[in-house]
Amino acid sequence: MTPEYTNFVPPHPRFHLATLPTPLERAPRLEAALRDEGCERVPRIYLKRDDLLSLGLGGNKIRNLEFSIGQALAEGATDVVTSGREQSNHCRLTAAACARAGLRAHLVFSGYPAPRPSGNLLLDGLLGAKLYYACSDERERREAWVSMLTGGFEALGRRAFVIPVGGSDARGALGHALAALELKRQCDAIGEHLDAIVLATATGGTQAGMLAGLSKLGAPVRVYGFAVAKSAAELSATVLGIANDVAREIATGAVGADAVRIDGSMLGDGYGAPSAAGDAASLLLARSEGVFTDPVYTGKGLAGLLSLVRGGAFAAD
Repeated sequence: MTPEYTNFVPPHPRFHLATLPTPLERAPRLEAALRDEGCERVPRIYLKRDDLLSLGLGGNKIRNLEFSIGQALAEGATDVVTSGREQSNHCRLTAAACARAGLRAHLVFSGYPAPRPSGNLLLDGLLGAKLYYACSDERERREAWVSMLTGGFEALGRRAFVIPVGGSDARGALGHALAALELKRQCDAIGEHLDAIVLATATGGTQAGMLAGLSKLGAPVRVYGFAVAKSAAELSATVLGIANDVAREIATGAVGADAVRIDGSMLGDGYGAPSAAGDAASLLLARSEGVFTDPVYTGKGLAGLLSLVRGGAFAAD
């Protein structure tokens, strides 16, 4: 790659959690299924398999946590506090990362305790995390719990480190700037020109880090984010802010507002609610490539990709 970035991200505390790079796999049977539907402009489609990351059942939030947990350890933290919805993938992976790093994990959830833990909530407990409920859906109430816990630990002589919802701040998004470099190198190695990245966006860190990383690479790659948690307008401002925070961290030019592409058409009934389009997209990928996508995040992002292809957004080359 030209230029080479030996120090693509300036030195930051980092606690290695992932086996990298994750595979980049072409999806030829998915491409064929789209052609069979009558799509005339089907591009070459690749899957970046961050679901195969090696900790806590995988997921791209591990990339954030390498930097967040690294900073916590550098500051001498004994406890890590984060928050989200009770089936949060970020919370599950924070619990797993804390177990690996020897830190106490504390997870604050919206709403009320479930009568019987299931899914990620069950895994959080298995990983040793302490679970708390705000007994409200208001984010302010949840954040008040985070502040209360943090202050309580400090009063006991412990040192608490807070990771924001989704791990989406400039520190965590550094992991996705590096992911952009990783992806570009993989495409270069197989002789592919990377035209576009399509993903689900909830708290904005993945998309923001990718945009900053691509800016440093000087790579004119379109990044399409499909909103799965908030409106496109809300997320656009968040992504732009984090992207430029990361851009300053890695010493690259500002990311312009025109680079932030967020589409709200796959949100459906809102965060956490499966959609017909997402379910259909997940079914198509499972039956063509044997790969599963979840209904809350990646299924909706995949539905967004299919909508772009069906709408002729990409050339067949």
